[in-house]
Amino acid sequence: MEIERRTSDYAEIELKDNIVYVNYKDLSIITLDEAKIVAKDTVEVCKGVPRGIIINGTGISIQMNSDARNYFATNQDYINTGKAIAIVITNTASMLLAKFYIKYHKPVIPTKIFSKLTDAEKWLKINYV
Repeated sequence: MEIERRTSDYAEIELKDNIVYVNYKDLSIITLDEAKIVAKDTVEVCKGVPRGIIINGTGISIQMNSDARNYFATNQDYINTGKAIAIVITNTASMLLAKFYIKYHKPVIPTKIFSKLTDAEKWLKINYV
């Protein structure tokens, strides 16, 4: 199985089993500029095919400003790339940020928060892959 992958200073993005994994790096601070890089890399990995996306923040701490959150919620190329987004978080502060993102930025595609990667994978595979 060939794995498509892109790596930046902020995240590693890979396509595996029809799911795109966006693995943020610990202590990343995501501003609008970094969000554009992550979104572009995600779109490239998907190669024009909408897929389930897992935002994996397991065991790390990241910060994302309002401009970055808004970009992910509204950028048409990024939105067209995802069938659904599963956000996996174990850090309390990041969990609050993810809940805030869903409530106030209202992503257009289905978005759900999980504390276990396996639950996120199962949800995507049953509903969107």
